[in-house]
Amino acid sequence: MSGRVKRILALGLVAGLSLVGMVSCGSSNVNNTTASIEENGAKQTGSASELNTASHLNIATQPAPAYLPIQVAWDNGWVEEALKEAGYTDIEVTFTEFESGPPENESFAAGQQDIGVMGNVPSILGKAAGQDRVYLGISENGEKTEAVIVPADSDIKSVADLKGKKIGLVVGSICENLLYNLLKEEGLSINDVELINLATSEQQAALDAKQVDAVATWQPTIAKLTADGKNIILADGSNGVFLAENTIFGNREYVEQNPEIVQIFIQQYARAAYEVANNKENYAKQYADKYGLTEELLYEALKDANLPIVITETDINDLQGTADFLYETGKASVQVNVKENVIDTFVNDETVKAYLSGEK
Repeated sequence: MSGRVKRILALGLVAGLSLVGMVSCGSSNVNNTTASIEENGAKQTGSASELNTASHLNIATQPAPAYLPIQVAWDNGWVEEALKEAGYTDIEVTFTEFESGPPENESFAAGQQDIGVMGNVPSILGKAAGQDRVYLGISENGEKTEAVIVPADSDIKSVADLKGKKIGLVVGSICENLLYNLLKEEGLSINDVELINLATSEQQAALDAKQVDAVATWQPTIAKLTADGKNIILADGSNGVFLAENTIFGNREYVEQNPEIVQIFIQQYARAAYEVANNKENYAKQYADKYGLTEELLYEALKDANLPIVITETDINDLQGTADFLYETGKASVQVNVKENVIDTFVNDETVKAYLSGEK
């Protein structure tokens, strides 16, 4: 098996791709070592002959500026290059792009993905549904990266005015959590509005046709919907209302069995995150066409995005708030304890820190 990259675009529901098994064709540089990872202070160890033997690294992403670092690493072949340099010459690296979290979760449930990025709500819903995933880091956050949009001529002037209105959004996405928090600030609940399930690609048409009164969405859709002045931002997560955490996570079995492979991926993710964070104008110019935006609009979508990679106690607590929201509203049948499912060893690696600080 060669180290080639397959580029797959998955915009709808995932078709029945076959489950890729784990076979022994691993690295030559770990044969005589012992690898370990740490989960909440507890070491997970195993002999090198048992670890890092996967024949694949399947990476799930989405076409949003929040995940531009993965796109940059993908386009430059950094993950594949770093794996080969470490002796992993036979790993097939596959990047799959999903329109949103729900279809990405379906692919994870089918065993087709190993590691990925996703908004807080679908990420925790996947865990609550029984997917044995662990949280490795934060791909992106930012209070202004998710927003509720209304037509400029709407009589909706405040969040309180949303009561009884139809709101379009990707049900089960991070934006549903934003809406919940905004409504809660006004003494309202999700039950006080009517949710209309709309893909981001359908939201402009729905607003134009007056099929919905507002939409809750993320970048770059925010930039697209407000570009010509026909629509405006009613509210976002500012003032601590919503941090908009997007997670980096992986299947527990894959992570525990392939710690060095996962570490290499996280290192290259950090490398790309530093590049994007410190060259937003240049990357806006380079990737404007991909997102169907002008350079100016893509820069607007990127400027409020933080790309921390490292996961902190603040992030964990915020994600726990999302888990509590999902359980309290009946969207999740079990209460997820986020902290018990965090492995922060990878993002605290010295090479990752060097990349994030610009020292490497």
